[in-house]
Formats: sequence, C-alpha cells, structure tokens
Amino acid sequence: MVQFFKESKPKPQNQPLLDVAVVDVNMHGVGVARYQGRPLLVPGALKGEQVRVRLDVQNNKYQTANLIKVLKPAATRQKPFCRYVRDCGGCSLQHMPADDQRTLKADAVRRLFARQGIDQLPELTWLEQPQTQEYRRAARLAIRLQGKGVALGFRQSQSHQLVEIEHCGVLRPALSELITPLRQLLNQLKALKQLGHVELYDAAEGVALLLRHTGTLPPRDLELLLSFAQTKHVALFLQGDTGRRPLHVPFSLYYQIDNIKLSFTPGDFIQINAALNGQMVSQAQAWLAAEPGVPILDLFCGIGNFSLPLAAAGNPVIGVEGVMEMVEQARGNAEDNNLSHASFYRTDLASDFTQEPWASEGFEHVLLDPGRAGAEQVMPYLCQMAAKRLLYVSCNPVTLAQDSQVLLAAGYQLTRMCLIDMFPHTAHCEAMALFELS
Repeated sequence: MVQFFKESKPKPQNQPLLDVAVVDVNMHGVGVARYQGRPLLVPGALKGEQVRVRLDVQNNKYQTANLIKVLKPAATRQKPFCRYVRDCGGCSLQHMPADDQRTLKADAVRRLFARQGIDQLPELTWLEQPQTQEYRRAARLAIRLQGKGVALGFRQSQSHQLVEIEHCGVLRPALSELITPLRQLLNQLKALKQLGHVELYDAAEGVALLLRHTGTLPPRDLELLLSFAQTKHVALFLQGDTGRRPLHVPFSLYYQIDNIKLSFTPGDFIQINAALNGQMVSQAQAWLAAEPGVPILDLFCGIGNFSLPLAAAGNPVIGVEGVMEMVEQARGNAEDNNLSHASFYRTDLASDFTQEPWASEGFEHVLLDPGRAGAEQVMPYLCQMAAKRLLYVSCNPVTLAQDSQVLLAAGYQLTRMCLIDMFPHTAHCEAMALFELS
C-alpha cells in the first residue's frame, strides 16, 4: 500500500535564545549540553563548543534545542559539503571528521554490547571505506503536494516535514542529476494527488526508477512518463494498487560482484553501498573458511548477495528467505550464473526450520543477514543446529548485541568482529560478527 506524505505544521519559534557549553556527544552524534540541571540535546554541536541555541522540545524525559550559531567551534569542526545538512534528515554528521565518526560508532557498539552484559569484545576492525560521497546507488524520494504542483526531496530528521532538494552529495551522480528533471516531469502530471514516492536505482547498465501511486494514471500521464524514460534512457516501473509493472525497460537491471551478475527488480532489497558490499562478501568467504565442497547455509539470503559468490567459490549453498519473490529472483540469478549447486527455499524462519528437508543434513557453516529487527525468533532453532562457524551480518548493532547474548549462552565464542561504515556522515553503523563453537 502506498504511504502518502503528509507534512506536519512547523513548530512556533517563540522560545528565547540560550548560550550553552557542549560537554559531550552521545552515541547518535548529538551534542549534549546542560540546561536547568538536565541534559540538553543539540544536533550539530561538538564536544567543547560554545553554541547559541533555541529550545525546541521540553518534557519530563528529555529536552532538545536547535543550533542557531557556533560561538566557539571545536578545532576538529569541518565545513559540511551539503547545503541541506541543517534541514535534511540524512547525513547529519558532516561537521565531524571521518575518524571521529568511526570512534563514535565503535564506542556506541561497545556500549550496546555492555548493556547485554558483554564487556569483552574482540578487536573491532573496519572495512575500508573508499569514498564518503557519491556512494549511494539507491534512494527513496518523498513527494509532497505544494500549491498546484509537487515538491520532491527527503524528510527532516524525526519529522514529516519535507526538504526539497536539487541534488544530493551522497547519491551517485547519475541519480543526483535526475532529481531536478524528475521534479519537472512530476509537475506536468495530472494525477498529482495519486503520487506516493519515487525510488531510484543505479544499476550496472543504467538508472531505474520506480514511481508509486494509487488508482489508475490517465493516458496523458503515462505518455509523459514514457517519453521521459525514453529521453533520459532510464528504466521505468510503476507500482500501483494492483502491483508493479514495467513501463519502459531498455536494459537489464543487475549489479555485479566480481564476475557474478545479480539481477533485481525495483523494490527488491539491495545493499546501498556497492564498494563495501563487495568487501563484505569477500570477508564472509574468508571468515567462514569453508573448504571447497563443504555446504554453507545462508539465512535471509535475499536475491543471493552472499549465496552466489560463496557458491562460485566452490561451496554448495542453501539460501533461505521468507519472501517468495526474492527466492524466485535468487533462483533465476543462480541459473543465469550457471551455479547449479546454489539452491533456494522459501521458509518461515520464525518457525522450527530445523525440520525442513533442506536442513536434514545439518551445516557446520552458517551465514545470516537479517533485517533491522534482528533474528530473535531464529536464535533457538539456530542454536539447535550447532554449526561450528556462524557469521552474523548485521545492519543494526542493537539487535546484534541482543542476539549475541543468546549465542554466547549457547556455548559460542565471539572471535571476530568488523564494523562497516555503510552510511558515512550518519550515526548508522553495520557489523559482521563471527561466532565459533568449541
């Protein structure tokens, strides 16, 4: 179902200005000052700075303020590369050096594990981050009705307000350059009230665009959309009430990991940062250290992002996913890459999957790559399998820490851990953790 954008009213700016000292930065990269004996959160401020702020939210739990001016900047403060940084809810740590961002994220991971009673972690290493701008190969843009037209952009942090943009410094250039002409196209359409949002993908052979809408678009709108796709040489898909359909697809949609092509359809999950995704796959193969011919189980396998490279290295792979469309895509990718020893199954991983036929022979090597909610429901059955090596790829250290506690209680040891700066200039951090059963 399309989720339509509804903008909230801006808050009144009648609070007085305050000059405060920033005494710390929390795990989200937000400056912390003190006001009336309580912590005051100041986004965009660094430790040691003197800042002028306007109070924003005050309640019994917390208080926040908007940064108005930096009176005494920290020596490490950097000039943001993006003019939307104060408003956009995306890359809010541009004022912080890259090394400081990583220190912040590593400390946050340690604190999250400590909350679960896990104080001893292996050395935290990092995958190499080749670039901190122009790295995103996919994005979702919100659409907002504005007068007789629409605005296109990203939402503010913790708000339904929309920030209209002309470009984005972390998107690949092919995507960023499409924003302005895309807005112009949308404003020519008649069915403005039926528009939901736009998804952009930079695939190996070109850009793909998915437009979500409700109802039936009028013929003239379809003609304008088709003309735009042909002129810009982009693949265009429409997602309406009755499903997704291609309108113009002049090339195949796929991305590559070495010589492996992974086809996808707009709406499928793919890793946003292509360079780091390749490193993740290589490290997964090295850390699992499965001899050729030894089977590997890949849970939450998606379209085969880890499964197919592992199979190409000579290991039989069983990939398991809860969404049938993704399973079918993974099967097609295996066939297209002539990887007959990669098999994919649709299974509800919240149920006892140890009784499934594909699980009957057991596995000594398991990889899992769950979503942000983690794998809490999977843990009991995973522990029953007693794999010797278990590699957990996490996009959320909160749930990784929680699930790690279960594995450690089952006799596993956390032997390696690598952090992944998948989204530079944000407080988001991803991780790979290797557990071994002695």
